[in-house]
Amino acid sequence: MNKIGLQMYTMRNHVSNAEEYKNTVARVADIGYKVLQMTRPEFMPLEENAAFLKSLGVSADSVFKPWDKVIPEIEDAKREAEAYGCDVLRTNSIPDEMRIKGADGYREFARLMNESGKVCRAAGLRYMYHFHAFEWISFGSERGIDILLNETDPEYVYFNPDVFWLTNAGTEPSVSLKMFRDRAFTMHVKDYAIRQLEGVIESVPYFFAPVGTGNLNWDGIMKTANEIGIRSFVVEQDMCDGDTFDSIRVSYENLSKMVL
Repeated sequence: MNKIGLQMYTMRNHVSNAEEYKNTVARVADIGYKVLQMTRPEFMPLEENAAFLKSLGVSADSVFKPWDKVIPEIEDAKREAEAYGCDVLRTNSIPDEMRIKGADGYREFARLMNESGKVCRAAGLRYMYHFHAFEWISFGSERGIDILLNETDPEYVYFNPDVFWLTNAGTEPSVSLKMFRDRAFTMHVKDYAIRQLEGVIESVPYFFAPVGTGNLNWDGIMKTANEIGIRSFVVEQDMCDGDTFDSIRVSYENLSKMVL
């Protein structure tokens, strides 16, 4: 069965302390989200947070480590994953110092991804990289994302596609998602919408919108997602107009109709 989750970055303005965090997660669970993608709260011990989530019938789908902390902190990541009952470690983007080197920097990072992926696999974890739009930069015959895909081992490195950033990179997500067949099991979802034009026509303003309220080709996206093996659809709305809880409710309701 497909799962609907929420990336808690969406709720970052509602989790400033333990009390607010607990109230927010409870409201999120009431909307219907039973899977969360989060970074460990600094203000709550791991075991307490794991017990709290369990009490609400909520699970964490992964743990997070910065790219340069994966190997030195793998035992901590394993302990956290065991507490949550998950087996995925996700990491952040290629660092600026490698990105600005062009294709060589992407190759350097791909090599590091392979190393991290092997360490994760030995610890019983799957290593997952979440890309944005900038990785689609062209170096002539290849793009940054092509290097990361082609020069990492499918056995050790997975990707977390995001349909908004696929669109922002100038691609049609229902097509570009096919690149990640057998390399992805989770997908970030939010809609890509256009604001009223104010100024020159070359600067068309876009914004993050709840699933189903923008311009994305959701029928095509969901068809391809199912074909390539996506089983978890995680709402991540980087910025929300109006009430954040209203936004994630709309996404949940619309997404439920698409994936169940």
